[in-house]
Amino acid sequence: MPHEIDILIGMEKYFIEENWKPLNVTIPRPEGFKVSEEISYKPASEWKGKRQGKYAVYLLRKKGIDHFTVINKIQKILRSKVSYIGIKDTNAITEQLIYTTNQNIVEKYEEENFSIYFLGFSDTKFDHTGNIFEIELITDDEEELKRRVKRISEIGYLPAFIGYQRFGTRRPITHLVGKMLVLREWKKAIDFLLGYPFEGESDIVKKARNAYMKGDYKEALELFPKKFKDERIALKSLLNNEEPLSILKKLQTPLNFFVEAYQSYLFNRYLSRIIDPKKFDKDLIIQIPESYERCDPICSEIFKEEGIINSSFKIRELKIKIGSLNRKAYMEIRDLKMNDKKISFALDRGMYATVVIREITRADPRTFT
Repeated sequence: MPHEIDILIGMEKYFIEENWKPLNVTIPRPEGFKVSEEISYKPASEWKGKRQGKYAVYLLRKKGIDHFTVINKIQKILRSKVSYIGIKDTNAITEQLIYTTNQNIVEKYEEENFSIYFLGFSDTKFDHTGNIFEIELITDDEEELKRRVKRISEIGYLPAFIGYQRFGTRRPITHLVGKMLVLREWKKAIDFLLGYPFEGESDIVKKARNAYMKGDYKEALELFPKKFKDERIALKSLLNNEEPLSILKKLQTPLNFFVEAYQSYLFNRYLSRIIDPKKFDKDLIIQIPESYERCDPICSEIFKEEGIINSSFKIRELKIKIGSLNRKAYMEIRDLKMNDKKISFALDRGMYATVVIREITRADPRTFT
């Protein structure tokens, strides 16, 4: 049976119909989880720019730092808005391209947990074909691990679930915040952001969330570490008796991030209902439309169960306008290999390595996310 966290984010089934028991597996994070953006089927570090062009392109390497924090820092360093192709894992070592229209070049900049290197100019966007992964799996049953990796390599495809990091690996609630935004339940959105502690969180953060749940906003603010910027912004505003809607508009995390996470959860629920290895169609596309009126029968059932048949992903009050989510039902696992406790493979853009690990290990996701 899938883990309770899998159920919470809509991943209700496995694909390979074998009675695989959970493997005791850990990944030494962040060093044991490496991701390189793939540009034209080559690592991002191999991309070469021109001497002139519209965009100044940099290689961003980061380790154990979240996407939005590092992008905010880089925008101050480069004194320009920074664009990127995708959001990479926080608890990992990652490489990716970022770019800006600012022609005042910073050749190199380094801090403890990230660095940027100027690679050249480009006049066009990039052919982002996917991501390349190298993951160290520590287990007490390597032979079984090898057998399962070989089995998945032979199949070559898995369901294209949207993975844990889209919802929060230690605290999977981004989609719950998003659902409350869709329902226009502004205060409940803040409640999910600030309250409801999870087992995997630190003791100090659990105390902060419990203080919030008890209505002690001052204590919660004192307890939340400084890196919890959105939580601290919301608490300061609550102490000033501001309205929930105005508080939401102050958050640093873009609010469409939460709504898109909820749409991703609906996709996972839909996919869980239809996956069947005996009726496998690698070209199947699932659509989660922006409103109930455009749903197919399976989507209609899910919208009814979620209580959102009178809602949409266009939220005028927050200037959020999100269209349909169209996504492949299955993902190809390219070049899957195992060598000396490390597995390596490539996935197309938007596909999640943790979903591959989930299928292989059947383990508690907190051990590998």
